[in-house]
Amino acid sequence: MGKIEVILDPITRIEGHMAIHAVMDSDSRKVVEAHSYATMFRGFEIILKGRDPPDAIFINQRICGVCPVPHAYAAAMAEDMALGASPPPLAIVLRNLTDAAEILYDHPIHLFQLAGPEYSAAIVSKFNRAWWEAAKDFTCEHRDVHGKSTMAELMAALNPFEGDIYLYTLKMERHARKLASLLGAKHPHVNTFVPGGVARTWTANEATKALSMVMALAGFSKLVVRVWDDIARFLYEVGYEWAGARPANMIAYGTIEDPEEYDGKYENMSKWGDKKMFPPGVVYHGELVTHDLKEINLGVRQFVTHSYYEEWSQEFDKDPEGNPLDARHPWNKETIPKPQERDWNGKYSWGTAPRWYDRSGRKYVVEAGPISRIYVSALAGLTNFDSPYSAIHTGGGRVTISLPETKSELLPPSLWEAMEFEWRVPDLSYGGVPYINTIERLKARAYNHAYYAASALLDVLHMIKYLGEGKTSVWTEFERPEFSMGVGMNEAARGALGHWIVVKNGKIHRYQIITPTAWNISPMDADGDHGPVEEAAVDTPVTEDHGTPDNWVGVDPMRVVRSYDPCLACTVHLYLGKRLLRKVDHNPIGCTLG
Repeated sequence: MGKIEVILDPITRIEGHMAIHAVMDSDSRKVVEAHSYATMFRGFEIILKGRDPPDAIFINQRICGVCPVPHAYAAAMAEDMALGASPPPLAIVLRNLTDAAEILYDHPIHLFQLAGPEYSAAIVSKFNRAWWEAAKDFTCEHRDVHGKSTMAELMAALNPFEGDIYLYTLKMERHARKLASLLGAKHPHVNTFVPGGVARTWTANEATKALSMVMALAGFSKLVVRVWDDIARFLYEVGYEWAGARPANMIAYGTIEDPEEYDGKYENMSKWGDKKMFPPGVVYHGELVTHDLKEINLGVRQFVTHSYYEEWSQEFDKDPEGNPLDARHPWNKETIPKPQERDWNGKYSWGTAPRWYDRSGRKYVVEAGPISRIYVSALAGLTNFDSPYSAIHTGGGRVTISLPETKSELLPPSLWEAMEFEWRVPDLSYGGVPYINTIERLKARAYNHAYYAASALLDVLHMIKYLGEGKTSVWTEFERPEFSMGVGMNEAARGALGHWIVVKNGKIHRYQIITPTAWNISPMDADGDHGPVEEAAVDTPVTEDHGTPDNWVGVDPMRVVRSYDPCLACTVHLYLGKRLLRKVDHNPIGCTLG
């Protein structure tokens, strides 16, 4: 057969729509070429120009209905800095808990409703028959937690709208949304985040409700982790370790601020950045390059060589402290759309190509995501605490998470006992270079769920402490400066999220947003280096064994894309060449979402 070209389009995602162009080789049974591209223009940066700065928090949440809180958080942090408003400790705790509540429903959506079905009985028994036979004989190590003795039983439990684990996770995701609504006044698109704090009073009554809800979600984390521990072990056993593999090059901005350290001031950014529950960091070939948040900010660049935009001119050459500022830094970037015909050698995406540069001028092609967060935490070793409810210890390439006894009517008895989990830097390398892969991205997302649950339990204790001490202030008054710069760098579910604002004459002069999906699905840059998804897709093995190569539907490149969680729809269209469009149902039981 030779080369088989497919275009999987559309793949819906958080920020809009994306697609992937892949070429599979039937002789080597590998993906040999890939282009990921955004097919929709967003334009929020243009909408915001000339507006009152606080408007950005409410407008930017409309970028996404699934993860609005991280956008609210990043925008609020950017405006804390630009408007000189340092939030009181209780306000930071309430922001943290709202953000955690969103992650505690968002990660299970990906693991059980979006990526999960790719490893369900409905999909595997149809497209990976050898896997399905192996699953019948594979014993689940954590069957006492999730109740499934074999991988085949676990896969059946993941079947959309039929499997009992699939249905149970929907129930618990709804519970997490209720927590987000309690904290944010509503969800999606919370009403409480404002510059200088939150617009929400808080009492012991709400604190009691929050504690009960967080405790139940912490119990749910035990199921999430153990299900994906078993799936990951199975995928390694069937030889899927090189799917989506690329060198361990990652970026994380960190998140969950320390209520006693965060003040939003640029001059203190490195200090309070290191106190985040998830610390910031850049990793290259498995080694931590830096965890200095200010340095990470100054190293961010954007390229539009292969994107549907025009270049821009530099306006600022210094940051607020007088450090040199690059022309391609977001504080300088203008969004100038230029739609045109797609050209794989020219411009082919509405996504830009974010890259990170160190102080010497060296470029890094990095990916964002849960694996970046937990990998940085494991290397940096900056997060270590023990509390009556939970504990996290990091360092030496490991993360240990302890969750308490969680007796709740929302949980089966198998999730009541206290549990401890340990995540380790993946033991995967090629040519001496550490790698990460599709399996580890999925597994890391499950462990992130437990990490956020443990941190939320600590924040609940902080909240109770502040209320008991009468520290109930939740907002700091601010004034609008004539000129200022601000940046909010935190973590959405899908990874590093940055908002950059420049205020002139009291109005928004420039606003730039780089989402984690922008890092991950970026097209080639000016040097011709591919973005993370494109790089990860190439050399991915083709495991389809349901027919001859002319029947391949692109399950494996789709799994690679899904491991980055760009919020895909379940049913896609496949372009087979000569403008022939054929509908391919990736949910044989008839599920259509999105």
